Amino acid sequence: MADASTKRAAGTAVSAAEPERHAADQGQSSTARLEAFHTAHGRRPVVLHITGDYPDEVREPTTQAVKALIDGTVDVDHVIISLKRLADPRKAYLVRCSPPAANQKLFAVGHHGLPFGVGLGAMFDAVAKTIARILRDEDFHVDLIHAHRLTFDGLAGERLATQLGVPLFLSVRGEVERKVLRYKPTYRPRLARLTARAARVYLVSAWYGAELERFTGFKAAQAQLLPNIVRNARTPIEPQPPEDAFVIAANLDIARKKGIARLIKAFAIAGEALGETRLDVFGAGTDASRAQLQALIARLNLEDRVTLKGAVSNDAFLARLPRYLALALPSRNETFGMVYTEALFAGVPILYGRSTGIDGYLSGLHVGIGVNPSDMKEISQGLCALKRDNEALRRRISSASEELMSRFDGAVTLQRYRNDLAEALHVHARGAGELKP
Repeated sequence: MADASTKRAAGTAVSAAEPERHAADQGQSSTARLEAFHTAHGRRPVVLHITGDYPDEVREPTTQAVKALIDGTVDVDHVIISLKRLADPRKAYLVRCSPPAANQKLFAVGHHGLPFGVGLGAMFDAVAKTIARILRDEDFHVDLIHAHRLTFDGLAGERLATQLGVPLFLSVRGEVERKVLRYKPTYRPRLARLTARAARVYLVSAWYGAELERFTGFKAAQAQLLPNIVRNARTPIEPQPPEDAFVIAANLDIARKKGIARLIKAFAIAGEALGETRLDVFGAGTDASRAQLQALIARLNLEDRVTLKGAVSNDAFLARLPRYLALALPSRNETFGMVYTEALFAGVPILYGRSTGIDGYLSGLHVGIGVNPSDMKEISQGLCALKRDNEALRRRISSASEELMSRFDGAVTLQRYRNDLAEALHVHARGAGELKP
């Protein structure tokens, strides 16, 4: 059970970030349980993942968050269904992709679906039927299902878990869940039943726990936090002397969501308070997206201080990151924001949006500044504070190294997930799921 000190802000949830020692202590029992499953069934457990955010070989690039969780869970087998909604039913596809790893099978499914969640329930009932057909055709025996978006993948996951008679894990990603729970109230009873029956409910978005509870009745304190895994987690964190520059990294094609224009305008509002401080903007985007931001920079007479740096590899970005004053990303409706934790492990303070993104994970640490992501004056004040208090913030990050590791270390997150899988399979103790008529 999590310490009281790990409860998060705004009464959202009890953190899953228990001390590393607890996760390690549980590792032995999870190993024994998984080995017992193998002995009893003559094979390893099979987890079916249903996700709309997996980088398969058919769709455009997307986040690596779900992939990192699956790749790190090496002692079970995985069947991955990578979903993409298509408005035109003629473009639907089902592709058996190259296996990402020896213990993984990957299927890319482009399915018909109307925009704005029209016919959402029927859409994912159809998705469930497609997945059931894959399981039958491939003769897969599934022991547990993890639906990685409650209000989308969870609808298909619920139907399949019932048919198979297996445990169901749910991930809650605030960016997508709030759209359905706020604007489609007729789905709330179904989603309340779904969260109530789940063997595990994970909050990827710690900030969304309170609203989830309000709309479904599921107690946020019963959920576990599941932070996205980053590759540069380490301790001790040793901040480097910074250059006089802020940095933002985001997809330029979703600049409105990421707050890039608001940040640039706030940077201009700060005026002389920031002196000669620069702002570097990293990220890919279409020519039109770049031109729109470049025009804004020119209109504000910031050409000599704000630079669109373009796209770089994650390795290249992480190598440059420690030299910046701060990462500033005032996103709205952000599920998690892996770049925030990458910055903190690089020893760099952060500016982030309140009630979105990483908010809810940083209670008591004082390693960044939360702002209203829609308020340019507040963003501007946040930038000034990040520059003024930069040395103190960097010291706090260094002092918080161990606590940041306990909350965000990928090895601990993966061990905790593995423990949950082993426990759910042990409690269920009924073997592989087979589709019922």
